[in-house]
Amino acid sequence: MDRIAQALQLSPVEIRRRNFLQPGQTTTTGQTVNEPIELGKLLDRALQLSDYEANREKFATENQSNGTKKGIGIAAFLHGAGFTGAGERYLSSVVGVEAREDGSVRVLVSSAEFGQGTKTVLCQVAAEALGLRYEDVDIAQPDTHEVPNSGPTVASRTVMIVGKLVQSAAIGIRQTLTASGLLVDCYSPEQFLSACRSYVAKHGRIRSLARYEQPESIVWDEEKYRGSAYATFSWAVYVAAVTVDMATYSVSVDDFVALQEVGKVLHPVLAKGQIVGGVAQAIGFALYEKVLWENGRMQNGQMTNYIMPTSADLPPIRVYFEEMGNVHGAFGAKGIGELPMDGPAPAIVNAVGEALGVSFDAIPLLPEDIFDALEKSPATASATSSLRRGQ
Repeated sequence: MDRIAQALQLSPVEIRRRNFLQPGQTTTTGQTVNEPIELGKLLDRALQLSDYEANREKFATENQSNGTKKGIGIAAFLHGAGFTGAGERYLSSVVGVEAREDGSVRVLVSSAEFGQGTKTVLCQVAAEALGLRYEDVDIAQPDTHEVPNSGPTVASRTVMIVGKLVQSAAIGIRQTLTASGLLVDCYSPEQFLSACRSYVAKHGRIRSLARYEQPESIVWDEEKYRGSAYATFSWAVYVAAVTVDMATYSVSVDDFVALQEVGKVLHPVLAKGQIVGGVAQAIGFALYEKVLWENGRMQNGQMTNYIMPTSADLPPIRVYFEEMGNVHGAFGAKGIGELPMDGPAPAIVNAVGEALGVSFDAIPLLPEDIFDALEKSPATASATSSLRRGQ
């Protein structure tokens, strides 16, 4: 996008603004965007949070005399939530919620917790749907001998797809208790627990199951790869500010603004943690982590020769959210797990390109790559030639 902007003599901001998807337009697979999106609003807020225009002007002035070069770059992007196309229909995931003899509620899913907060958020969804306290709900171990198959923990699907099913299954518990006459429409957590105990004592354990059903509006052609690729998308604008050391050709990221629209943010602390972790990983993807293959094997698969960023290599990662909702997710939530891996590399490479006046088309962007690009750059060659003539 930055190269197109340069060729058309437009700013990186303007080229993006002119090409943003609007509601009613179609994606590359022919999917009509029916959800509310305001990408111009996202862009404006990201530019304001990063002080983009002032920094861009300041860097351009400072770069004329400094031994380091600074730049600022933008990435505007999206990521689908859930499996592509008919994937969720084929999975036909099932989720359960049960009320036990002590009146507590347990969530039954095969989604695995590996630090992203699945247990917390799914219990939170069930508690909210039932009007209970968080501590009144727990979650079973994700062993399909004990729980229904709610599908794998991948594809930014847990909160949106599985969470929505948890919400539906929990409502089923409430409807059962209401239909039995043990629970009124408006109740306290204590009244709910009492109703559960009474029901289980008389009828046995209550278990409510919910199965995923593909909305009719999501139509996908597996042969032509056309149609609705996802039920919904998460949208983001990221802005990176970088410094290039002209003695070592190394890049440091000085500041990073990550603004995303991910529907309803159910747990702000965990959501922020997902974004910070993803951006940190993607900075490694952009600047450090070069995988070397030879004869089908990775040649640098050790911590001594595979370079990863440490906390000392990471900038302040400033995370912000917009919330526009989503009819397909639990209480309006979308998936966010994969989103922050998409934007940092292009934002960083665009920032480096602006700092040096040279375009790059591969990552990770190592010092030797920068050195080679500058050596081949006509502008650099001309400056070097002038310097030699002056000597």
